[in-house]
Amino acid sequence: MSKRTKLLLKENNQLESQIQNEDNKSALTDIIVYIRSANISPYYQEKVRRDIWEMIVDGEKRGKTAKDIIGDNYKRFCDDVIAEIPKLSKKEYILSLLRDALLSANILLLIWFVSNLFQQIINSTSFYFTVTVGNIICAVLIIISAFGVVQAICKNAFTLGTDNPDKKSLFILFLLLFALMILCICANTFLRFPLFHIQAVIAAAGIILLFILYKVLDMKID
Repeated sequence: MSKRTKLLLKENNQLESQIQNEDNKSALTDIIVYIRSANISPYYQEKVRRDIWEMIVDGEKRGKTAKDIIGDNYKRFCDDVIAEIPKLSKKEYILSLLRDALLSANILLLIWFVSNLFQQIINSTSFYFTVTVGNIICAVLIIISAFGVVQAICKNAFTLGTDNPDKKSLFILFLLLFALMILCICANTFLRFPLFHIQAVIAAAGIILLFILYKVLDMKID
């Protein structure tokens, strides 16, 4: 994210401690999580967050709660606010997806690299890693599922934290995660056909290069 967005994010994180009422803190957290799923830039997300924080803090000074100020339907309030904000263009949306995919891929590659490196050290073999069909399929499934799970949690922020969460949605989410785990295990177990071998140093350089590419994209996206 850009410098101005990082600065606003840091300020917002610090300002949240000024909210005293625990229900207000919980309400603001749910609102922030929900806003993260909106098709608007990170900068505008933080701007909305600041505006809502100001509303809640001003309300607290008058002895009011978030519900008194915003109303009972936080989701409708957020949707109304988001509707007034410019949406991401197709280019911005694609770049945002690419940035997040690069970060997810980088984390998976780092885990894969460390795991393979320990195996090589223990077995005292040459530092060449094998990439299989199963590895690729499993990585793609994990990245796609991670996007889906995060989006589902953000979209349902106002129901997951309540006393009566949507149990059907939670059950479906659990089944999907369980199915993903089984698919990954099967892919890594049965699809062990090697695609290529790569030296540890080159693999490490590739991970670093992907991280640099992620940072470059992240700085360009506001």
